[in-house]
Amino acid sequence: MIIDKNIFMGLGGINSIGASCYYLKIGGNHFLLDCGSGKFKDINFSPPFGKLLQTPYLQDLQQISGVFISHAHLDHVGGLPFFFELNNRANIFMTDITRQITKLQLRNKISAVAQDKISVVNFLQKTVCNDTEINFYQAGHIPGAMMILFKRHGKTLLYTGDYSSFATPLTGVAILPKEKIDTLIICGLHARHPYYSADNNSLSRILRRIKSALKFGKTAYCRISQISKGLELLTLLNKFLPGVEIFIDAPIMNLVHCFEGLQIPVMTAQDHPLNYSLARGGVILSIFQPPPYASVFENIPCDFALHDDFKATANFVRRINPKTCIVVHSPPDKKFHSDFTIEQILVREPDSRTNFIFPEDFVPFEI
Repeated sequence: MIIDKNIFMGLGGINSIGASCYYLKIGGNHFLLDCGSGKFKDINFSPPFGKLLQTPYLQDLQQISGVFISHAHLDHVGGLPFFFELNNRANIFMTDITRQITKLQLRNKISAVAQDKISVVNFLQKTVCNDTEINFYQAGHIPGAMMILFKRHGKTLLYTGDYSSFATPLTGVAILPKEKIDTLIICGLHARHPYYSADNNSLSRILRRIKSALKFGKTAYCRISQISKGLELLTLLNKFLPGVEIFIDAPIMNLVHCFEGLQIPVMTAQDHPLNYSLARGGVILSIFQPPPYASVFENIPCDFALHDDFKATANFVRRINPKTCIVVHSPPDKKFHSDFTIEQILVREPDSRTNFIFPEDFVPFEI
């Protein structure tokens, strides 16, 4: 019977970055794991939720009863306003920090009705939906990020969202559940990038460019892709560039004040609200394009990610050792055109019991 089947289907963010959203049917429950937005040639897009109605599992999007938001980056939360135009009944599960960052990220695009449907959860908290027990665990990556563990009829499924097995500028490492995991759905950004190492990631290159600009007496204008990453970069600059004046625009500063209100200290004496007349020779953090007189600045695009590299991703899956590992949020290796993945690493190990699935968008399958 269909009602007893567990079904997975990707609506976005399977083999790419952006619009991460995954349909999960557990028994009679219809859930979404994340609800992100993406951008293509400066055009924002949301997941095509209507694709679910082309399956035998849903006849109406109102049947989706829960959306679990792993963290507040736009590629995981930016599709919520559009989803609520189609379904204003589902409960939205997220941590309180994620809720507050989401409000700033989306700039009040979530209606009052939708905000009333947000169910704030805590790490190690348990909730029950019909016959499914759901638990929440710290994921690292950014403050408030969570992994979600589903348990039904003695079977376990863990969804990581974006996670970090290392401490990031603002939070600690992912804390794994003690239960054995039958199915792991992992956002494995670098699971297909065997040559990628965190020793030379995009954030390291950005820091080198900033240092070079300052060395030659220029103002480093750092345009941030989203405000939460502005906070992460600010924390790193305070650590690695002590004494350098840093000027922060209003949207990022609002998030700084939000974190300070949550007793998460961010500001230091070298940080100031943005004032262009005082910023010469320092660092500017902004989500906006540089002003017309930007020739006096070194324009540094600052899009980066805090993810496990290839080796750390393999180690993470090795620690969990699930029966099935569904890898999402994982684009192909475009630089080296390699088909080598973490599957080729772990399949050789005698203690590994993991069967890997690299799914395609809009293709449902039983798990």
